[in-house]
Amino acid sequence: MESSLESERGFCFPSGELKIQPHKLTPLLLSLAVFGVVALVQFLPRWIPAFDVAQRLEWMTYDWRVRQAFERPAPVATNLAAIFIDNDSLKVFNDKFRYSWPWPRHLHGRLVRELALEGAKVIGFDIFFIELQPDFTETRVLVPGKGKISSDDYLATQLHAAGNVILGAPGETSAGQWRLLPPAELFRTNALALAHATSDRDSDGVLRRARAFKDDPQAGRVWHLGLHMAAQALGLDLNAATVEPGRIILRGQSGVERIIPVDDKGFFHIDWHIAWNDKRLFKASFEDVIELEESRAAGGEIEPALTDKLVFVGSIGSGNNISDVGASPLEKETYLLSKHWNVANSLLTGRFIRRSSALTELLAILALAGLSFFVTNRLRAPWATVAVLGAAGAWVVVATLWFIRERYWLPIVLPVGGGLLLNHASLVTHQLLFEQREKRRVKDVFSKLVSPNVVNELLSTEKLNLNGSLRDITVFFADVRGFTELTDTNASKADAYVKQQQLTGEAASAYYDQQARETLETVNTYLATIADQIKKHVGTLDKYIGDCVMAFWGAPTPNSQHALSCVRAAVDTQRGLYALNLRRAEENKRRETDNPARLTAGQPPLPMLPLLSLGTGINSGTCIVGLMGSDDTILNYTVFGREVNLASRLEGVSGRGRIIIGEATYRGVLRDDPVLAAKCVELPPVAVKGFKG
Repeated sequence: MESSLESERGFCFPSGELKIQPHKLTPLLLSLAVFGVVALVQFLPRWIPAFDVAQRLEWMTYDWRVRQAFERPAPVATNLAAIFIDNDSLKVFNDKFRYSWPWPRHLHGRLVRELALEGAKVIGFDIFFIELQPDFTETRVLVPGKGKISSDDYLATQLHAAGNVILGAPGETSAGQWRLLPPAELFRTNALALAHATSDRDSDGVLRRARAFKDDPQAGRVWHLGLHMAAQALGLDLNAATVEPGRIILRGQSGVERIIPVDDKGFFHIDWHIAWNDKRLFKASFEDVIELEESRAAGGEIEPALTDKLVFVGSIGSGNNISDVGASPLEKETYLLSKHWNVANSLLTGRFIRRSSALTELLAILALAGLSFFVTNRLRAPWATVAVLGAAGAWVVVATLWFIRERYWLPIVLPVGGGLLLNHASLVTHQLLFEQREKRRVKDVFSKLVSPNVVNELLSTEKLNLNGSLRDITVFFADVRGFTELTDTNASKADAYVKQQQLTGEAASAYYDQQARETLETVNTYLATIADQIKKHVGTLDKYIGDCVMAFWGAPTPNSQHALSCVRAAVDTQRGLYALNLRRAEENKRRETDNPARLTAGQPPLPMLPLLSLGTGINSGTCIVGLMGSDDTILNYTVFGREVNLASRLEGVSGRGRIIIGEATYRGVLRDDPVLAAKCVELPPVAVKGFKG
């Protein structure tokens, strides 16, 4: 059987009204924008040092990793030792000799002599001898064969005799040029070498890095004290160091080689793995060593405890001119003397912290941004967020374990916080804003077509498929009978009134327009009554075809009782129109009563309100449901097929005030509401246009 309908005209709306997907490029462009911002944040501190918020956050993650690594075993050199000057040392020498700080230099000379006799490999001083002291008689030292010499001369003599003392020195920066503040020439010429003992803290005040060497206009290249001592112990030739971008190569005898990873300014990160009070570090107080020296001078036997050790001499006191404390990744306040043996330990063991390059960090940001984009667009909430958080956690775990085991610093903040989380948050925000906007659009459109509960169900559906599909539905056609006759009658009355009143020009046009508005208001009143019942019974209002209404049940949301729902809507529609006609009939009686008075007053009589009826055709079956039209022109959500055409033909033969339903619809009503089905009356077969048999 074939339908004779040539076209299906309908209520239409712009194609954008039902699009539920954003422009495909928008999320990608948003992700690229986020990546660009994060990349800018990565490089901006290079141009504007004060803009280091992200770097400070990264430092916090780095410090946390350093503390985690500190708790795990790692290679530690066994030949490190420290001689401390603490508050007890200050008290001992003040009580014994009435010496206040700074002590006479011969005490340091006695210390050097004893350390050398005990077999120290290298002795490094983090105590500065920048100037000579006054030569007081009471501080002179008696030297066999030389008589009494000054305290400074005694220290110089012991430095020369030991031959393995490296003197640390501070420095200062003036006009952008770093300058060493070297020891007095007397000490400098008798020491093995000079080294810088500066603490280059980051902008947050934490000491994380050390400069491998610093160039002084006069002293030349001055190496870090810790590196210098370790190089001396390993036999590395600092004068033959190979300085390349990103690394410094030191070579020595017997093929010994060490590579120090440095940044573009020559800094390397200190592997803080040996605390100032670490049990693996040989420790002694200054006064203990002096007591050993006195015991040796008195003929006592001293068992060497410092053979082949690298001995660092420095202060852990709290006085104003002796204190050397500051923040490290391990502690907010610690003795910074410990930086030297941590640096030396790295060179001795060949274990340095390596930070990923700027390019690696940029690629990490890009990779995680890509992962965030893929996951966010492929998974629905909350699983996308769960996946992103899982990826962030995995990255943190990998970065932490990599640092603990290999001392490799993989960035966390910008790749995870920017590339992964910020990108995900931006995409989710965009989705939420877009979905809310689309929900408002869908609600605005479908609220005119279906009941509110259907609108809510559409908005809550995860996968709303508005493309073509076969669905089992029930189709409803209802035509307002008498509308054409009403139009013709009103047109004739309008012509007669214009002629009688001799209206012309704008007056005639205004009267005709008024009659047209009244006619349209009448039909809209009846159509609105029909539409209200359709939405009340959870149907989908398809279109208005002149004075005819088309609707269907079973799509876009499923309805297993679509036939029953449609028939009940049709019954209630007939009741609604009956009630409407009763109200209009009462209004007509009132107008009949008022019109004589209006005529007497010279006013035109009020016209009688037309009373219209309804013919309804209903049919059920499998139809094609979906959006018809083009994205570039107009879309209409509708149904079509043989069963639709049959419902239209049934409406055509329904007459006035009758509801004619097809056999499939009757079976549905019989199944779901036998009482209502019992009220149906079987009609004799009727031939309808376009159907045979």
